Amino acid sequence: MRVLLFLWTFCFLLKEVRPWGYRNGVFHNSIWLERAAGVYHRESRKGRYQLMYEEAKAVCKYEGGHLATYEQLEAARQIGFHVCAAGWFDKGRVGYPIVKAGSKCGFGKVGIISYGYRVNKSERWDAYCYNPNSKECGGVLTEQKKIIQSPGFPDEYQDEEICYWHIRVPVGQRIRLHFLEFDVEDDTSCLADYLEVYDSYDDVSGFKGRFCGDYLPDDIISTGNVMTMKFLSDASITAGGFQLEYVAFNASLFLKNNFH
Repeated sequence: MRVLLFLWTFCFLLKEVRPWGYRNGVFHNSIWLERAAGVYHRESRKGRYQLMYEEAKAVCKYEGGHLATYEQLEAARQIGFHVCAAGWFDKGRVGYPIVKAGSKCGFGKVGIISYGYRVNKSERWDAYCYNPNSKECGGVLTEQKKIIQSPGFPDEYQDEEICYWHIRVPVGQRIRLHFLEFDVEDDTSCLADYLEVYDSYDDVSGFKGRFCGDYLPDDIISTGNVMTMKFLSDASITAGGFQLEYVAFNASLFLKNNFH
């Protein structure tokens, strides 16, 4: 009887534990992290730190989601979600996820940098939303190769879009962005609609360029294993949008081919 009980218990635990494993030095549950890609950062169309708590909830709800829970935000952080911008998440809390400690963000710490539960819900911050079924506009990307495109592509994108794509591949690899199509409202300073690319975890450092118009930008290669892209459109005039492909590759092969 004890032997049968032992075998049943062993099989049950094996079934439950199978989704767990090590990846990128982190022990985690693959099912949980698969859904973590539904976490994304939103700021007001008026700019950073403009959303009161109820407004932040409305932004997420409008897109079919809700404010992310602490657990959802942490799960996304485990696969590289790093944003140096404080935002509302569930139950009136404010904070932001940090993967790599830095002097300008996170107070030198790694994890969810929490400002705690805010008594004053009229404070203005950004928002962290969760919607695993809405990945067209932004998200956390960990695949080795993927096509990224503006919302609605190949149709024109809409007014007042804000999208963040955070790309993270294994340490030791780099990322190449190759533009396939590009048509974003043109103006001399790219102040209306634009796509920005950052060679970093967020849109604070590593600025590589801001792009608009209808010319194809040159390929962009990261210096490490992370990149961030931000797409913004204003309240008037849209265009055809863009499509690009990113590919991860071995950094050592790149250095060998370029210096030997």
